[in-house]
Amino acid sequence: MINVISIKCQVDSALLDQVEQECYQILYQQRLRYNDRIHSSPLLLLPLSFLRLAGLVASIIGIILSVFYLVYPGSCPKWFYTELFLLFFIGSAVLFYFLPRLQARYIARMKQAGRKGCKRMARRYVSRGRKRVPYEIEYTIRGDLITAFRGKEDSWKQAWSTRLKGFAIMGKTVTLLFRKPNSIVQKMLIIHENSDALESVLKDLDIPCRKLDPTVP
Repeated sequence: MINVISIKCQVDSALLDQVEQECYQILYQQRLRYNDRIHSSPLLLLPLSFLRLAGLVASIIGIILSVFYLVYPGSCPKWFYTELFLLFFIGSAVLFYFLPRLQARYIARMKQAGRKGCKRMARRYVSRGRKRVPYEIEYTIRGDLITAFRGKEDSWKQAWSTRLKGFAIMGKTVTLLFRKPNSIVQKMLIIHENSDALESVLKDLDIPCRKLDPTVP
């Protein structure tokens, strides 16, 4: 016989403030892990290192050749605009030399952009709920089927129904489920005042779960 588990939660503006903050933290931590995995991948670092070295060598050769043609203009081909090519090769040498610093700045900018995007997404997650407060939400879980009901007093309706699966990140007031541990877009949001019952369900269903790290902004 399949056990039926019910999780109820009273939702007000104060709770949604906490939910929004935790959603932002979860999304941002996922974004940081995604960025770190991409930027530290050998598939990216090795080609970049090779291209930087090849670019530096080509630029130095171009500078030497340009200087040679400046000293001996009689041997310069007609298509070779010495001064123009010299400036180009000096500029490319500087660019390739400072490429690691430029890459570090780009990564820092991406982190800031990710922070703003995650804040907007978290705000969007709770925007509809803010228009309905106060209300009550109830999750009924039968096996791996979870159904959400939302309402107040005698006015209730089913909000959504789906299967519990994927990878969960759990905060104090909200749990987000992702398709994979490295995903950056959530597929399910569950609000709760106490995470114990849901944590037990996820454990019984062998759904990997990680707790939110509150130390990460």
